[in-house]
Amino acid sequence: MIHTLLQQAIQEAGGLLPFHQYMQLVLYHPQQGYYMRQRARLGRSGDFVTAPEMTSLFGELLTLQWIEIWQRMGEPSQFALVEAGAGNGHLAVDIWRTAHRFPNFAAALTYTILEISPDFQSRQRESLTHAGCPLERCHWYTSLDDLHNGVEGVIFSNEFFDAFPVHWVEMTTEGLRALAVACDGRNLTLGHMPVQAPLHPDHFTRLGVTLPVGMRTEVAPAARQWMSQAARILRRGAIVSIDYGLTRSEYYHSGALPEGTLTGFYRHQQVNDPLLHPGEMDLTSHVQFSDLAQAGEEQGLTTLGYTTQAWFLMGLGILQRLEQLANSQPAERMQTIRQTVMRLLLPQGMGERFKVLVQGRGLAAQEQPLAGFSLHNAMHRLNP
Repeated sequence: MIHTLLQQAIQEAGGLLPFHQYMQLVLYHPQQGYYMRQRARLGRSGDFVTAPEMTSLFGELLTLQWIEIWQRMGEPSQFALVEAGAGNGHLAVDIWRTAHRFPNFAAALTYTILEISPDFQSRQRESLTHAGCPLERCHWYTSLDDLHNGVEGVIFSNEFFDAFPVHWVEMTTEGLRALAVACDGRNLTLGHMPVQAPLHPDHFTRLGVTLPVGMRTEVAPAARQWMSQAARILRRGAIVSIDYGLTRSEYYHSGALPEGTLTGFYRHQQVNDPLLHPGEMDLTSHVQFSDLAQAGEEQGLTTLGYTTQAWFLMGLGILQRLEQLANSQPAERMQTIRQTVMRLLLPQGMGERFKVLVQGRGLAAQEQPLAGFSLHNAMHRLNP
């Protein structure tokens, strides 16, 4: 039982378990973690829905961006796509299906999925097999460590960084303190403890950020470390990160998010108490994109673009694709497609909350931005 594991972990930690360790345990414990057990997480029967679950157009348009990157690399005979956290495998299926419309690109393509969840790995293999995708050109690994020979192509993710364990902190009258989990009988409670490495008590002061007393927020060193490692592994190509998130100035603005962004999703309901339903509930926080961009640049990557999901998909031609579909789809089916696309684009849906960050190495210099940033590029907002 997850409660027994938590009680033991809290006891071993001396009564206060740092929140990032709590989050790691309830999400990724090999047997009891939310992402590790065999259960529905995505779709109507799960706890949340991602863009690839909503429409194949998402994967179709991403493939067009991959093809442009491949072309800027000089159309090499081998081109690797590495997807981190592939969910049920629907995005991989859509990418393979679209790639087959471009024979030269498809011939160069290999597909690697980084996935620590045995359950998700099984679902991904099932999806790809059912769709007739070439499993002999698909590979599964659990970690970036397995890619020690480097990558030439694209390392990408969709709703991946938001699930990294975070340090949950609060500015108190005594300075920055870390939130930790305690146990009162069967009930989990919150307490305070000193911040732990790699955080420093002056973390925000060093960033030029002043947090008001009482403000809670999150810091994700593990996400930054992952990006740094991915950047070192990328020999040539791009890293593409799609997620809901904010820049540093937006994230830590004193009046905007006084309680931070940490939240849970349980049966399609948002839950504000992260201690509820341990092991049964997804826990996420917004991605801090300035941090990711800085991590990549420190490893020699060039930031190529940053924009909202809406502008990115429109730059890739999603509205024109809708017009094309209107000529071949029944009216009722077309209405459903339009409604789905609007969820991806409209500000009150996913269009403004989700952002796209692209960083590259060794791409041919061109005056024109990548297609996804042809209509809007807000790279300047990443800087404090």
